[in-house]
Amino acid sequence: MSPPVPAVLTSDEIKALMGAIQDGRLATEGAPSSRAQVAPYDLTSQDRIIRGQMPTLDAINEQVASMLGIGLAGRTRQALRITSAPATLLKFADLAPLLAPPASVCILGLGASYGFALAVLEAGLAEALLAAALGDRRVRQPEEGGDTRRELTSVEQLVLRRLLRLLAEAMTQAWAPVLPFEPEVLRLEPDPRMASIASPTDVGIVSGFELKGGIEGRLHLVIPYAAVESAKQKLSSPRRLSQRADERFADALAREVEQVPVEIRGLYGRARIPFARLLELAEGEVLLLDTDEGRPVPVVVQGREKLLGTPTVSGGSLALVVDQPLRPPALTPATLLR
Repeated sequence: MSPPVPAVLTSDEIKALMGAIQDGRLATEGAPSSRAQVAPYDLTSQDRIIRGQMPTLDAINEQVASMLGIGLAGRTRQALRITSAPATLLKFADLAPLLAPPASVCILGLGASYGFALAVLEAGLAEALLAAALGDRRVRQPEEGGDTRRELTSVEQLVLRRLLRLLAEAMTQAWAPVLPFEPEVLRLEPDPRMASIASPTDVGIVSGFELKGGIEGRLHLVIPYAAVESAKQKLSSPRRLSQRADERFADALAREVEQVPVEIRGLYGRARIPFARLLELAEGEVLLLDTDEGRPVPVVVQGREKLLGTPTVSGGSLALVVDQPLRPPALTPATLLR
């Protein structure tokens, strides 16, 4: 049986089919069902750094929190404890809610070639610190509500600048092993729009510090990522002990090493005799050594010659007068392989 003959389209049907294909109402055979979406990518964008942790940065913030807490407790006579939160990375365009009134904003200089940073005191914290520094001993908490912040007097601004100077000093010490920051308090900025220290598309490192105890509140430190980008590897590396802790450990280790007992022997001389002569030695016989009477003898410390000394008698005991230390031998491949 022969296969069925396909139906032949009329001219009107062919025109209708071609019109549907041209209008896109009918997909052509073999056309892909879906196309991959093209996503724009800016090679100059800093979005790529948003991900990842910086353990060393968190350790630095812990040191800043500790030193700042001690400093503020001394200035305000309040029992304070400051803890740091893990640092986050945000674009400066997203920091507007953080800088909005009634927050207090201070602009810090980080030193030559490092730009600026922001210290943001959340609502009520600046007033609580000022009250405590000026003699108010009541426990203060941030006030709820209110979108405006009263203008600080010149005296209050001076006191607040001195309190924020403690933050700058803490940053100097904590950042010293990583970057030579030289923070200084430049000005208090009542208008957040004038507190722009970087482009809105730039990324900033936001570090939070929580105050608890006699004064409660939150302080944020914002440092442009560009200021610390040269030390990105150090900040992303695992935590290390601080330089001060390393120095304390080295001092303690040095003290312990100084107390280790060592064996010291004075080598008066050597003599070579036949084995038969050794067997015939009797009491009272004299052995001639290869050392002259007035020549210094080597002093051996733990099996190595370290000093030269002259034999003498002191307090009824044989002794050695140290004449000079021996220079250590030059390091050569042969000595290194011993």
